[in-house]
Amino acid sequence: MALKKPRSPASILAAIPPLSQVLRGSLLERQTFHAEGCSKCAEGIGHTQWVINVNYPGGQTRQVTVSPAQVPAVRQWIANYRQIKESLEAISEINLAAVRAAREAAKSSPAEAHPAGRRKA
Repeated sequence: MALKKPRSPASILAAIPPLSQVLRGSLLERQTFHAEGCSKCAEGIGHTQWVINVNYPGGQTRQVTVSPAQVPAVRQWIANYRQIKESLEAISEINLAAVRAAREAAKSSPAEAHPAGRRKA
């Protein structure tokens, strides 16, 4: 297995989708049934309904119905959101490694890191 070449924050940012085309949530396909009077429901087939499910802090959930024509765009926007979130995590890891490297460099030459000779908390 080949090792992945580390990416730079600039290359990660260049690959993210437009921020105007993102949507946080899950796309769910549901079957709904009428109480009576519908042959599809009586046969157990029901009616397909697409919804976006979004969870909020405190256990709040919001569901929004999506038309079948909107499903491809909604899928793409959710994929974009996930890609952007993964990109932010990757950049954060790169920056954390840079902070660690700077700390290690400072430890190897304490006089330069702390000219007054005392360490700050």
